[in-house]
Amino acid sequence: MKILLVNPSIPHRFRMLDYADELGQSEISKRVLVGPPLGLNDIAGMLGKEEVKILDQKAEIENNPDYDVEEGIIDEIRAFNPDIVGFTCLAAQFNTLKRVLKSVKKYNRKLLVVIGGIHATSCPDDFHDHNVDIMVLGLGKVTFYNIIQAYKKNRDNPDFSHIHGIGIKNGNGFTYTKSLNLLSYKEFCDTHFKHEIPPNRDLTDHYDYRHPQTQMKIQYLSTSMGCTHRCNFCFLWRMTHGRYMYRDAATIIDELKTMGKYELIRFCDAHTFGNIEKAKHLFTLISEGSFNHLFMADIRADTVVKHPDIVKLASKAGVKLMIMGLEATSDEELKEYGKNSTIQDTIDAIKIINESGIYGIGNYIVRPDFDEKDFERVGVFIENNPIYFSGFTILTPFPGTEQWDILKNKIVIQDLDYYNLTNAVIKTRLPEKEFYRRVSELYKTGTKARETFLERYQPHPN
Repeated sequence: MKILLVNPSIPHRFRMLDYADELGQSEISKRVLVGPPLGLNDIAGMLGKEEVKILDQKAEIENNPDYDVEEGIIDEIRAFNPDIVGFTCLAAQFNTLKRVLKSVKKYNRKLLVVIGGIHATSCPDDFHDHNVDIMVLGLGKVTFYNIIQAYKKNRDNPDFSHIHGIGIKNGNGFTYTKSLNLLSYKEFCDTHFKHEIPPNRDLTDHYDYRHPQTQMKIQYLSTSMGCTHRCNFCFLWRMTHGRYMYRDAATIIDELKTMGKYELIRFCDAHTFGNIEKAKHLFTLISEGSFNHLFMADIRADTVVKHPDIVKLASKAGVKLMIMGLEATSDEELKEYGKNSTIQDTIDAIKIINESGIYGIGNYIVRPDFDEKDFERVGVFIENNPIYFSGFTILTPFPGTEQWDILKNKIVIQDLDYYNLTNAVIKTRLPEKEFYRRVSELYKTGTKARETFLERYQPHPN
């Protein structure tokens, strides 16, 4: 059976860039992370010997601005002739995906179209009238495999009703099966985690993903699923119903051994260090192995402060880029985001990471209600606490998150094309042009702080 898996493109709606000057644009562009659609690689690995192809339309349009997403997928379907087409979807991909789905069904109504990803899971009602046959809600690796098996068994009248965690097209709506969230923790881990089955990365190698600053060939690797915390701007912990599952270190090491052709590995978890003892075991094994990679990992500031030894161990294992969701420069803001950490944690964590020889990458949230004093406060904090790279995302309440529930009545831009963290979808307190100018200035402040960081710590990434 032939399966085409598709990562839709993200529209170019970046007001943060539109209002910035040339220097500001240069710095803002560095915040972009390039990498494969690992979720699709993961599904392809699960499908084993099936004939699978991955079309990354996000990469296609980044490589060729003239690429037409609707023509592109029809050309792919015509050449590959798949039986099933599966799509992943983030909020910012939704509108593009609607057009693509319409084109796919117009070309061949008999194609089985399956949708999954964060937006399908958080907002299933959005897909009711958009040419979708099956929705995968939650972790889709095993679920998609089960869909394929049911379809192979009886293509004319397939029975998907026994498959947990899906919505099946039924007239003008969907019939939903048992939610994965209703499974016990043990049952979920036993039947749906399947971390011992590695992704099929060969299917996206031709896109040649490279880290923008280093130009190293980059690949993603997952060590866990879910998260230990409940930040209100994030949907990932809701997607797993608050569960956090850490992979066996041996399976991660086995997977790493197959990834020699990738120079830079990013651990793409919500919380790579969510289980400290297991993380210590993993990075000890990596440091004792003969790996030549450099690594990127995400970590919480309060985790750094509580466990500074894990930072040293990670550095020894080859982690040279560490991403921190710093979010705020006041305790009040941190509390509003549900971070359960303090500004002192942030200050201490930055110092620990800087002194470890790791390049710290910190992200701050810029709120639409910021005034001049708020921007000045953030700028002073960055200058006083320099790191290698300071990034800024504009507060964006994503559908399905607690933050959406709190702020949805204040949203003035409903168009999901703009939900990529670079646009103010809530009315700004300052005039819009001034708001974005000040965001651009923060990036320039971050550049000066990077110079201070390099002068003070002079780490060696290679």
